[in-house]
Amino acid sequence: MNQSIEQEEAALFAEWREHLAQGNRRFYPDGIARGSSYWNTHPRVLFLLKEVNADENAEAWNLFDVVGDGSIGPTWTVISYWTHGIHEGGPAWEAVPPATAAFRREAISKIAVVNLNKCGGKATSVDSDMWAAAYRDRQFLVRQLRLYAPHIIIACGVGDIARSILFDEHWSHWKKTPENNLYWLRPKALDTLLVWTSHPQARRSHSEMYTEVVAGLKELNVLPAGTTPR
Repeated sequence: MNQSIEQEEAALFAEWREHLAQGNRRFYPDGIARGSSYWNTHPRVLFLLKEVNADENAEAWNLFDVVGDGSIGPTWTVISYWTHGIHEGGPAWEAVPPATAAFRREAISKIAVVNLNKCGGKATSVDSDMWAAAYRDRQFLVRQLRLYAPHIIIACGVGDIARSILFDEHWSHWKKTPENNLYWLRPKALDTLLVWTSHPQARRSHSEMYTEVVAGLKELNVLPAGTTPR
């Protein structure tokens, strides 16, 4: 990561941590993995997620210290499939390699991840808590998103929160790709493409989720040249 961006991120996180500490809340950092190839990858993809599943009695930890080696799924399995498909130009699902630890590790090294709730939560998130956390930390979240300058933000189960609270697009209706029904818009507040899909652990097949996102982005002409998913 660029040194100036690292410094800006560190300052943002320090301010954020202090903000949460006033309410006796922990801060679980995320963002870009150390040694990441995010800045050298096109398009730059950021995944907007809900929160980490954290033991309330444990010390706060960095997201990438836990998932960076690629050993953890299933969330990161689906994210790895999406990341591979996007950066490879949209190969058919049948051509996507199995999500081994090495496959996940490679994908995770190329992305940015932002959790709406930096305080952590349980295995099952509560929607009202997500809205409240996003509203509470809105200014910090927007600063973090702008810092990473993503070309694509994939909101995983949190599209309406991103649209309404982070980007103040209350007036806007989601657009939808004709073939794959991928919800998308381009918020005025950030030069990026925002898409809304299911959480990676939704009860849907991997092939269905892969095709919705990757083929949908292909329809929007934002992927490198490649093959069209079937």
